[in-house]
Amino acid sequence: MLALLATGSVASARQSDTLIGDSRRQQGLESEMGRLRMGQTGGAREGVCPLVRGASAEVNAYVAARLRQVANQVGAEYAHRDCEPNVVVLFSPDPDELVAEATRAKRFNYRGVAAQDVERFKTSRQPVRWIHGSAAPGLKTKDARPYNALVIVDANKAADVKVSTLADYISLVALADVRIRPAPAEGILNLFNAVDAPRAMTEADRAYLRSVHSRRY
Repeated sequence: MLALLATGSVASARQSDTLIGDSRRQQGLESEMGRLRMGQTGGAREGVCPLVRGASAEVNAYVAARLRQVANQVGAEYAHRDCEPNVVVLFSPDPDELVAEATRAKRFNYRGVAAQDVERFKTSRQPVRWIHGSAAPGLKTKDARPYNALVIVDANKAADVKVSTLADYISLVALADVRIRPAPAEGILNLFNAVDAPRAMTEADRAYLRSVHSRRY
């Protein structure tokens, strides 16, 4: 995948089926949410450990590799190979049903997360939605280093976005809790809200992530 990152060969993929993957990948996708233990301990502070599922194998691997690359660039610690997932990225053609099924099957809980954040996540109509775990007792609320992060991509709504662009967007929202500390106003976070938004992570975005991960409380 390092070669793919270097050449950008996945970046030109626009077909929706590369994001959706096949039916076998979609069946039971909600069970992957159960591997993410939301709550007051763990998370990316102990080393980023991503799990990417739901798209084609090539796209899954590309996004995971890009997450690792960005983490290295901004000084975010990366966990060892045998780590427990704390950044879960799921591609689904029907994210509303995915979230509903996970709730019905009790695969995922929002313990400790503010009710308004849970509702915003469940009802989001954006191509990419995300939620972070709760802050641990005794830690300052301005610390935007993430706890467990769940990112769900609507494979249909994001089908026309280059995979490289999508991977950069996912990396930003997974590696920092932008609700605690806002990301740059002109950065990639505007991807789905502005016509002239950047199509790759900007230097301002990287500086923001470096600042987030340089904080030690």
